[in-house]
Amino acid sequence: MSQTVAKSKKPSDKEAALAAYNRVVEKAELLDIRLTDFKYSVKPKYYPAIEQESEGNINLSRTFDHDVVDINHDTDIGALGGRFVWSLKISQGKTRLLNVDASFFVVYKDVPDVGHEHVEAYLRRVGRFATYPYFRSLVAQMSWESSAELPVMPILK
Repeated sequence: MSQTVAKSKKPSDKEAALAAYNRVVEKAELLDIRLTDFKYSVKPKYYPAIEQESEGNINLSRTFDHDVVDINHDTDIGALGGRFVWSLKISQGKTRLLNVDASFFVVYKDVPDVGHEHVEAYLRRVGRFATYPYFRSLVAQMSWESSAELPVMPILK
């Protein structure tokens, strides 16, 4: 009589990492988002430059970027926070004509202690989507107030 002994399968490193990340997804809740720093500047040269660009006479360079800094995971209270720095710049050559910089502090609560790399991955991914609408709204408001005629910023995917 033959017997088959089931072998217990040890999860791979990738499976364990995914399980840890998913635990953060399941437990963490957004606590707060706050604007912590903001700078908007438009040089007078911007206005004739956008007109010249619309006529096809010049090309303006547009850059849009973000970064996450000051990441902190306090395992004692289950909090995770970080500052998202967003920027939008329009330049002609080396001359910056329009600049929007904003920082948002985001905090999550009930974050499990699953390892720094997993909570940081969560913050970078989810916090980006949480803070971007605030930046997008700020850009639209400043564009309207300064008559900069910036196009609506894209939706993140």
